[in-house]
Amino acid sequence: MKQDNYMSFSVVVGFFLGLIISIVKFDVPELIMLGTIICTVILYLIVTCCASFYMMFLDYSQTRLNKDKIDSTLNDYCNEFDKKEKEVFGIRQYLKHSIDTLNENNEN
Repeated sequence: MKQDNYMSFSVVVGFFLGLIISIVKFDVPELIMLGTIICTVILYLIVTCCASFYMMFLDYSQTRLNKDKIDSTLNDYCNEFDKKEKEVFGIRQYLKHSIDTLNENNEN
């Protein structure tokens, strides 16, 4: 998962967590808004620090993808989907022909 997703998630969680805590603790709307904003900012800063430390200690040489393996796997999946699609098309044609034959027999 990308760091941007963690950042966005932290903003959402911080907002709702701050809103819940502020509603429980305060009665004045201004303080509820202030508490929500402060909690959102604090959680955002914590996740920002965690993501920056993660990026600082990440070894990029170990995170490379094996493109050839992924491409061959995806090609295998595409071929399997094509086979299944041809099977389903054949079954639909058979059912259509059978229904047409039954309708002709019923008309006679």
